[in-house]
Amino acid sequence: MERKTLFNGTGGRIVLGVILGVFTFFILSYSITGQLRLERTVAAAGDALEKVREAASKEGKLVWFESSPEDQYAKIEAAFNKKYPMIKIEHLRVRAGDAATRIIAESRANAPTADVATTGLEILMDLDARGLLRRPNWSELGIAPELILTPYAFATTSVVICFSYNTDLVSEADAPKDWEDMLNPRWKGKIGIWQKPVALALMAMSWGEEKAIEYTKRLTNQKPVIYRSNFPLNNAVAAGEISVGITQYHTTLPTISKGAPIKAVFTDVTGYEPICSAIPVKSANPNAAKVLCSWLTSYEGATAYESASGRGTPLIKGTKTQKMLSGKRLSSFTPENLKDFARIQKEIENILMGR
Repeated sequence: MERKTLFNGTGGRIVLGVILGVFTFFILSYSITGQLRLERTVAAAGDALEKVREAASKEGKLVWFESSPEDQYAKIEAAFNKKYPMIKIEHLRVRAGDAATRIIAESRANAPTADVATTGLEILMDLDARGLLRRPNWSELGIAPELILTPYAFATTSVVICFSYNTDLVSEADAPKDWEDMLNPRWKGKIGIWQKPVALALMAMSWGEEKAIEYTKRLTNQKPVIYRSNFPLNNAVAAGEISVGITQYHTTLPTISKGAPIKAVFTDVTGYEPICSAIPVKSANPNAAKVLCSWLTSYEGATAYESASGRGTPLIKGTKTQKMLSGKRLSSFTPENLKDFARIQKEIENILMGR
């Protein structure tokens, strides 16, 4: 016997049709409303950014504290001025903690200071705690939400961790491809690592502190060669003084570009350290600063910076770094666990240095 339902027969089909029609109407209305809201948001952001650009053209300049060598910076500047010829950048090559020292001193003295500071998040966090950083509406500048790490700073680029190996001494098949491979007895006394163990501390963010500390102790049994910088470490790999290294990708590029027998490998879990930018409270050219910040996070600006410096970010789609790390699991710190990261890094350094 046929089971009767509300939707049997002609009347039932009419009722079902009405219900489906009403349902479709609400779905389409919700979709159209959402699309209209998105379009209004994008339009509002575009209007806000256009006003910033107009104000920036009147300022006509900005001071940028950043660490790239001048030959690299010149390429970044050329790309920026191709789009914004009306804004002149005064670039001061300032390293890490020196940026904070200068901004603190100059701000206290009411003297000219940076309009944009690009450095480590820990340094910017300290400046913000002192009330020395602005908190712009980054979204209005077109900066994507995933790049806005805090109200006062956004991710501009990054330092990506990799392994390097000498291709004359090590075959591609034998080259270490994951962290356990580095513990193979064949590498004893043939591994190079930076004395500032950012790489291992970044892995602690995924592994957990206990595993990272235990791994460090096992790695020290391999008698790694400790280097004061990643650049001489990679030169040592290229020269065959050591066979493999735990290093930073961008520091391998100068050696590779010279034709040296060195190759970089990214592990399944790849650590990266975000390099961030912020605008100091005492910025004399805040609108020009916002234009630079907006440009640095655009595809155009990000690829120009990456091409010149070798440092890119996996957070901006289409960049070389994003493509290289596609499919890899990424390990990094957040503003919330940054203090733990710094503490773990110090503990790992003490183990490596035998303290």
